[in-house]
Amino acid sequence: MSSTMLERPASELSLSPLIAQALDFTETYKRYIDAPIAIREAMCLKAQYPALMGQIRHGDMFAGRKATARLTYLGTIWWAGTPARADGRFHETKQGGYCFDFALASSIGETEEEKRVVAELVEFWREHYTLGKVTAAYDDEIRAYGRGNGQVGSGANGFCVTINSDRLLQRGLPGLMEDVKLRRERALKAGEDASLFDGFAIALEVVIDVAHHYRRQALEMAQQTPDAAEQARLREVADTLQAITEHAPRTLREAIQLFWLYTHLVGGNHPESFRLDVSLGDFLARDIDSGLITEEQAIEMVQSLWRMINENGADAVCRVVVGGKGRRNPKNADRFVMIAMEATRRHRRVTPQLTYRFDKDHDPRLMRKAFDVLGEGCCFPMLYNDDVCVPGAARSMHLPMEDAHLYYPLGCGEYMVGWASPSVLCCSWSIPKSLDAALHDGYSGGILAGPRTGSIEQFDSFEKLYAAFLRQVEFAAIIAAKAYRCVFDVTPQDCCFLLASLLTDDCLENGKGVLEGSRYLGACTMGHGFTNAADSLAAIRKLVYQEKKLTLKQLVEALDANFEGYEEIQKLLQAAPKFGNDIDEVDELLVDIYRQTNAAADRAGRQVGLGFHTVSSINPGGYGMGAACGATADGRKKGEPFAIGHAPTAGKDTSGLTALFNSVAKIDPANGGAVTNFKISREMFTSSREKLQAMFDVYFDMGGMEATLTVVNRNDLQAAMKEPEKYTHILVRLGGWCARFVDLDRTVQEEIIRRTLY
Repeated sequence: MSSTMLERPASELSLSPLIAQALDFTETYKRYIDAPIAIREAMCLKAQYPALMGQIRHGDMFAGRKATARLTYLGTIWWAGTPARADGRFHETKQGGYCFDFALASSIGETEEEKRVVAELVEFWREHYTLGKVTAAYDDEIRAYGRGNGQVGSGANGFCVTINSDRLLQRGLPGLMEDVKLRRERALKAGEDASLFDGFAIALEVVIDVAHHYRRQALEMAQQTPDAAEQARLREVADTLQAITEHAPRTLREAIQLFWLYTHLVGGNHPESFRLDVSLGDFLARDIDSGLITEEQAIEMVQSLWRMINENGADAVCRVVVGGKGRRNPKNADRFVMIAMEATRRHRRVTPQLTYRFDKDHDPRLMRKAFDVLGEGCCFPMLYNDDVCVPGAARSMHLPMEDAHLYYPLGCGEYMVGWASPSVLCCSWSIPKSLDAALHDGYSGGILAGPRTGSIEQFDSFEKLYAAFLRQVEFAAIIAAKAYRCVFDVTPQDCCFLLASLLTDDCLENGKGVLEGSRYLGACTMGHGFTNAADSLAAIRKLVYQEKKLTLKQLVEALDANFEGYEEIQKLLQAAPKFGNDIDEVDELLVDIYRQTNAAADRAGRQVGLGFHTVSSINPGGYGMGAACGATADGRKKGEPFAIGHAPTAGKDTSGLTALFNSVAKIDPANGGAVTNFKISREMFTSSREKLQAMFDVYFDMGGMEATLTVVNRNDLQAAMKEPEKYTHILVRLGGWCARFVDLDRTVQEEIIRRTLY
């Protein structure tokens, strides 16, 4: 590197705190660049924390906030602006490992000195940021086909983890330090490299340093405020932080503080919380039963935790998953579930995304409480049926049943294995693009997007067209699997992810980081537009091959023209049967597309050495992918959104709620996750509450995997578009996540309004 600015210590420069921290982090990285990976990472964590922690705010019961801005840092998944591979423009994507926000760097620096430092930081991190190393390892095939306007988009390396919070709270920081010490002694005795365990110890010291940092901050704030109640609150925060550095948590307050602080340091703006009812349930029960706290105080604590998650995490993620099979303490855990639901009812924000897993043996009071909360328009909890999802996860991810109990619907619903596998989510897949490539001999949108599968003149039967589509699917699955293989091959050579690895099962024992030492290593590709592909194929089969109302050539011409001049053909396609109406000929196509797509992904994943590779159908990226896709044979025009998740195209389910239930329940649960959004009128919810809940009971009994509910008044959404300031309270489901309706783009608002209201 030719620059000289980075060779001067930050203390000699006049820099803003943001740039000074980035420079200090970079100097640390350079100083340890040839050290063992774990040691370099541990020292970079010391340069990162507590420097990248925000201030305690008035009313906080727990410490641990993010900084307002970050330029360079290390973590499992963050969103940051990176240079696009093709033209150098910045675009937002997931980064994991050593991250650098190139977009932010282009807009900061007040003085010439700061601008020179930032320029030199950019020059350095272009070579060293982890995502750049991953994409540099792509072969020509991934580069050619793994792009946003193709079937599969790749180019991210961020991944999510759920730490074993039960182990964290049972052992505490001193207990974990002892575990590391004993494992290090075993390694030295066996002649093994002990640098990973040294890194673990330093990383735990970082957590302790952050706790002490916040303790000092709380005491300083207490001294500066004249308000006696505020002084008492801040001193309690300080005492709690001191306690968690000295022993394992003994109270609910201490347990929540340690959980939140550690989770925040691990996950950055993507904190995930698995089985919080298990890890906190015993503390809750003990504190309430002993009279240490009241139930109301417990609710206030959980509300405060919810507020920390909401204000420090990204809007589309941050799940708290409770309930389900395989819990060690179901009675106490269910007490926490009830309080978590009440806290959610009062909190009423887009995160955390409370998710309730249940089975046929669950406490019926919990489901009644869930419907109470949903009926108030909270959109949470999301409901996952363990009687269906557990065996489905076992099949799709090749898990023994006891580990399938650990399935975790992450972010927008993609499955991972809680604290036993990282969730690597780096590829998106446009299923309608695969069909478009089949209709255009491998081309889509004028570019080669897949193998040459033949001209449409060769498809004299539906079976031949469908076979060409499946060849495109097979090819796309291979591209995605190869991209994931790059993540697993390159990233562990750069990072250990110490804090995540320490509380991921098997990593400490195996002496490896989370991307090498986890029990299960696999990936989930985020699929979009399954419903549109199935509806399109159903329409083609009916209109071209069965009724012969048009030729395949005429159809493709209409699609290429975006139906301009072909309006009658568009009307025929729109009138064809659609998924969501309990029509077997359509529903079975969707079932088969799911089956074939996941089978192709599984084969491709095993071919490159992954333990599992699944394809989900949940993510609201269907809005963006729809924008990049031409017209489709279901009558959808170019650029319009895809159907979101595991649901009908908006407004096309016209046969009633029972028919919709029947269609959705046909889907095989052995896939990579599925979310179905149901829009229920408040009138129906209040006037027919018992009947509605009974209908959902039947839906789950016959195989429904999941349900997310948006409960709204019939005319409120239209009114909110006209006077948004009056309707800021309305929350809606998009795919696997939630948003304030008034914050959405108009295109998305219109899609939600078009959804059938029951």
